[in-house]
Amino acid sequence: MQTFIAFLILFSLLSPSFSVPLSTKSRWIIDDVGGHRVKLVGGNWAGHVGPMLPEGLDKRPLSDIARHIALMGFNSVRLTYSTYMFTKYSHLTVMQSLRNLSLFNAIDGVTRYNHQLLNLTLPAAQEAVVNQLAYYGVMTVLDNQVSKPMWCCSDDDGNGFWGDKYFDPQDWLKSLQKVAHRYRHNPMVVAMSLRNEIRGKRQNAKDWLKYVRKGVKQVHKYNPNVLILVGGLSYALDLTPLKNKSLNINASSKLSHKIVYESHRYAFTMGQSHDYRHKPLNQFCDSVIAEMENRTTFLTQGPNAAPLYITEFGVNMLGNVTYDNIFLGCFLAYLAKYDLDWNLWALHGSYYLRDEGQGVEEQYGMFSTNWTKIRNPDIHAKLLSVRQMIKDPNSAEPSYLRLYHPKTGRCLSVNGNTQIHATECYTFSKWSYENSLIKLNGTPYCLAATGHNSPLSLTTDCDSKQSSWQAVSSYQLANRDNLCIHYDPYYSPYVLTKRCICASSSNDTSCVRNPQSQWFQRVSSSALE
Repeated sequence: MQTFIAFLILFSLLSPSFSVPLSTKSRWIIDDVGGHRVKLVGGNWAGHVGPMLPEGLDKRPLSDIARHIALMGFNSVRLTYSTYMFTKYSHLTVMQSLRNLSLFNAIDGVTRYNHQLLNLTLPAAQEAVVNQLAYYGVMTVLDNQVSKPMWCCSDDDGNGFWGDKYFDPQDWLKSLQKVAHRYRHNPMVVAMSLRNEIRGKRQNAKDWLKYVRKGVKQVHKYNPNVLILVGGLSYALDLTPLKNKSLNINASSKLSHKIVYESHRYAFTMGQSHDYRHKPLNQFCDSVIAEMENRTTFLTQGPNAAPLYITEFGVNMLGNVTYDNIFLGCFLAYLAKYDLDWNLWALHGSYYLRDEGQGVEEQYGMFSTNWTKIRNPDIHAKLLSVRQMIKDPNSAEPSYLRLYHPKTGRCLSVNGNTQIHATECYTFSKWSYENSLIKLNGTPYCLAATGHNSPLSLTTDCDSKQSSWQAVSSYQLANRDNLCIHYDPYYSPYVLTKRCICASSSNDTSCVRNPQSQWFQRVSSSALE
C-alpha cells in the first residue's frame, strides 16, 4: 500500500504544470497561454534504424515504457525517424518491415508485448507511441535523423548534406510536410527538427542557410503550432553562419517565435576523448565550454537572443569509461551555467538491428537491455540535478547562488542544525558571494574552513581569514591557506576543505590530477524552490 501511495505522489508531481503548444520569448521556451517558461528535459528514443520502428517494443508493453519514462522525471522525448518512412515506405506495416529484415525474434517480442501495433503502418505505429507518451504527460520532439533508415552518423554515409546519395532535398521537404500535417492537431508534439547532424565534405554555409529557410517555411505552413529546431553544421556543433546572416524571418510574425536552435556534444566530439584524461582538466573544460559558447551558445545572448536546446549528449551508462565520466562533470557544469533544455542520448537499451547485428545493446541507454530498469541510477540522479528550472524569466525572486557540485550532481545545503551537506539539488540552500564572503542568505552565517581534511563549517565570524574565499579556477573556491571546498562521497560523507588540486595557476599545464571533487560552481539562479 505504501508503495502504491508513493507512486501516486510521484506521478502527481510529474503531471504537466504547463500548457501546449509552446513558443519562444528571447532565449526561453514558454507556453502560449501564460507565457511561463517550459524547460524541456528528457531522452532520445531511436526510431530511424532498420525497421523504422521505435526501439524496445519487442521487450515491454508500450504503456509500461511510456509510464517509466515519465517516472524517470522526464517531460520530453526526442523521437527519431527516417525520411523514407514517410515517403518510400509509408505503406509498410510493422509486421512487413520486421519481416523484410528477417527480424523474427523482434516479431515474436512485438507479438507478445505490443501485438496491437503489428498491422499498423509505420507512421501509424509512430503515432501510437506519441499518443502513449502524451497520455503520461510526456511531450514529443520529432527528429528527422536520416533519409535512408540506418545507423547515424559518418561523413560519407550518404545522409549528411542536401544532395548526398540518400539526401534528396525534395524528398526531405515532402517528408517534413507529411509529418507536420499528420501531427497538426496533436499539441503534445511540441517540436520538429529539420535534420539531425548536418555534416560531410559537401557541407557549406550558403546551402545550409538556403535549405534551413525552406525547411522552416515548410514545417510552419503545415503545422504553425510546433517549435522548429535548427541544427548547425559539423554534426550540430557550428551555428556561426548566423553571426553574419539571419534566417530572414519577420520579427513580428508567429514564425519568429517558433525557432529554437539545437546542438550536440559528447566526450568523443572532435576526437577529444583522450584529452579529458590527459590534459589539465580545469583548463581543458574551460576551453571546451569557450568553444561551445563561441559556436552555439552565443545565440542565447544579446538583443536577438534565441533558445538553445541540447538535443543530444550522453555517456556510456556502464559507468566504466573514464573519459565519459569526466566529460559528464564538465558538461553538467555547462548545462547548469546556462540552464539549457536537453535530451540525453539515449533512452533505449537495445536495437532490433544495428550494424547487421540483432538485439544489439545500447550502452549509452538509460534503460537496461531488457528495458525493465534504469541501467545506471547514479548517472540518472546526476541528470536530475539539471532537470529543474534554475532561471525563471518571470520570477520576481531576488537572484541568488546555488553552489553546485557537477561531479555528483549535488548542491551545498544546510540543515536545521546548521550542518553543511551535499544533497540532491531539490533541497539546495541559497547563497551569496560578495567581498570574498560566501554567505547563507537570510542568516548571519558564512562559510569557513577549519583545516585540511576537516568539515566545512558555518560561522558568524565573517572577518576571519578562514571565511575569505577566492576563485582559484573557474570551478574551485579556496581560502587564504589554499584549502578548497571538497566533496567525495566515496572518501567521506562530509563536505571538507582540502588542499587545492591543480589550482596553483590557470596556466599550469603540468598537473593532470582530476580536481572535479573540488568543483563547486556558483550558479546564478532566480527560480523558486
